[in-house]
Amino acid sequence: MINSSPHHLSRSIAPIDRSGITELVVQRIKELLEHGELRAGSRLPPERELAEMLSISRPSLRTALKALSVMGIIRAKPGAGTYIAESIPEIFNQPMHFMTLIHNTGIAELFEARRIIEAGLAELAAERASSEDLKVMAGEIEGMRASIGNPEKFLAHDIAFHQAIARASNNKVMSGVMDTVALLLYQIRRQTIAHASDFEEAVDWHQRIYDALRRHDAKRAKEMISGHLRAAEAAWVRETKIGASDGRKRKGRGLGQ
Repeated sequence: MINSSPHHLSRSIAPIDRSGITELVVQRIKELLEHGELRAGSRLPPERELAEMLSISRPSLRTALKALSVMGIIRAKPGAGTYIAESIPEIFNQPMHFMTLIHNTGIAELFEARRIIEAGLAELAAERASSEDLKVMAGEIEGMRASIGNPEKFLAHDIAFHQAIARASNNKVMSGVMDTVALLLYQIRRQTIAHASDFEEAVDWHQRIYDALRRHDAKRAKEMISGHLRAAEAAWVRETKIGASDGRKRKGRGLGQ
C-alpha cells in the first residue's frame, strides 16, 4: 500500500530554487507521481506544510497550485483539501508528445481552434450553467482582478474561467477537449505573458461574458467570447513581437561584451 501521508512526503520532497517556481513545483509533483509516492486521488499536505517542505512562500505555492489546477493535475475540494485528480490527463504523462505539440502550434491556429470550440461551449453554458457554475466563474474574475500585478497568476485565473465555462456546458467530451486546449494555451502563453499590458481590458471582457451567461443569453455569450478571443489574439501577437525584440536586444548586448 502506498503511503501518501504528509510525514511520508516530507522525506520525499526536496526544497526548490525560487527561479521558475511554478515549473519546478509541477516537476516535483510529477516525480512523486512517477515514483508512486503520490497517486490519483491522493490528498496533498496542507498549504502551510507543503510550502515549508518546498521552502517557498505560500503566495508562490498558490500560483503553482493554480497552474496544476489549470492542467487538471489537482482538484480542490471545498472544506476537504486539495487532491491529485482521480484521472491524470494523459498528456501530462507524455511530455515529449506535448512539447512537440507546443512547438508546432502557431497563435493563429490555436485561436482558430478556440473560436470554434469556445463559442459553442458558451452557448451551451448560457443554457445550462448552474448557480454553482456561475459562482466559480465569478471567483475566477475576482482572482484576475486581484492578480493584475502577477501575470502568471492572472493567466491561471484567466484560463480557469474558460475551463469553468466548459464544465458548465455539461458536455464531458467538449469539456475534456477544452482541458487539453487550456493546458496547451497555458504552456505557450506563459512564455509571453510578462509582456502583456491589457489585463484590465481582459477583465472587462470576462465580466461581459459572465454577465451574458448569468442572464442565460446564449447569443450574447457567443458574441462576447468571440470578441474577447479576437482581442486576445491581437494582444498575444503584440506580446510575441515585444518578447522577440527584447530577446534580440539581450543577444546584441551579449555579443558586445
